[in-house]
Amino acid sequence: MAEIAVPPSSAAETRAPIRTRALRRAAGRFASHLMIIGVGLFFVVPFLWMFSTSLKSNQDISRVPPNFLPHDNRTVTVDGADLPVYLVEIDGRQQELALVKIAEGYGTFLDPANPSAEAQEIRMKFAEPVLQVGLRWRNYADAIHTAHRPSLGVSFWTYVQNSSIIAILSIIGTLLSCSLAAYGFARVRWPGRDLVFYLVLATLMLPFQVTMIPLYLFFTGTLGWGNTFLPLVVPTFFGNAFDIFLLRQFFRTIPEELADAARVDGASELRIFWNVMLPLSVPVLATITVFTFLWAWNDFQGPLIYLTDPRRFTMALGLKDYQQQHSVSWNQLMAAATMFTVPIVVLFFFAQRTFIQGVKLTGLKG
Repeated sequence: MAEIAVPPSSAAETRAPIRTRALRRAAGRFASHLMIIGVGLFFVVPFLWMFSTSLKSNQDISRVPPNFLPHDNRTVTVDGADLPVYLVEIDGRQQELALVKIAEGYGTFLDPANPSAEAQEIRMKFAEPVLQVGLRWRNYADAIHTAHRPSLGVSFWTYVQNSSIIAILSIIGTLLSCSLAAYGFARVRWPGRDLVFYLVLATLMLPFQVTMIPLYLFFTGTLGWGNTFLPLVVPTFFGNAFDIFLLRQFFRTIPEELADAARVDGASELRIFWNVMLPLSVPVLATITVFTFLWAWNDFQGPLIYLTDPRRFTMALGLKDYQQQHSVSWNQLMAAATMFTVPIVVLFFFAQRTFIQGVKLTGLKG
């Protein structure tokens, strides 16, 4: 039987579209990764710049052009004192001299190699500092110390404690109230259930500015909760539309047969909720925990409205109070802001897998 020969030109024409598709896929993957890296840098670079600024000296912050890495004057020990080193031109040659003091635009310099020699007075505009990469970790200790207000019994750790109390109580209130409400909307059949659920979702369209003044008058005037944590914590025990929606959608993805089997065994709805639904809902509960912590820890407007005593200030208010009470030391302010941000980064780092899984598994089932 004769074999049919394929012309070489036909084989080449067959391979060409395959190579073209492979190149297009590779180019598409490259463009996608490039876009992801660009978006990631958009969020990461400000944090890295804040962290870098927190380790700089006041002189390094005002240096033009700015340096990304913290730089500090190289110092030399002369007679037991650490003095900054400057590059100074004397008699046509440059020397490294130690700066003793500055007065009226003139600096008093000593030769570190020969401290007993006569000091020289040189205009500072002719002296250039000798820089080296230096990390000022003491900015963090200075920020904590500067935030201390002994007359009021307030310190940096007071703000951390207040923010932690509000965040923990908010997480507990949100998980309890929203999970119960979501289970009622997802699994319990009662007249008007869907209508009430739509009304709950409608509250998402109400901006905070609409309810801010009525809530303030109610909490401070009617209930007398002014200057307490109660207006910030108690509302979380009554649920919120977004988390209820998130949990309801997740509960509806859990097979109904599991709940039916528990009912056959005589379990009540509350027992089904506690022993069947919640153990299967760890990913979405972790997601809501992260969302609630971020909201409570970063909240500035709520504490600003209800809290007036510095002893009850949160971290967000403490940073603003720190900026108002002292002249702006940007390195210390960035150090305080970094300490404010670190708990959020650490929480997301350890919970990111569960957090992403919860978002991915939260269905959009009607």
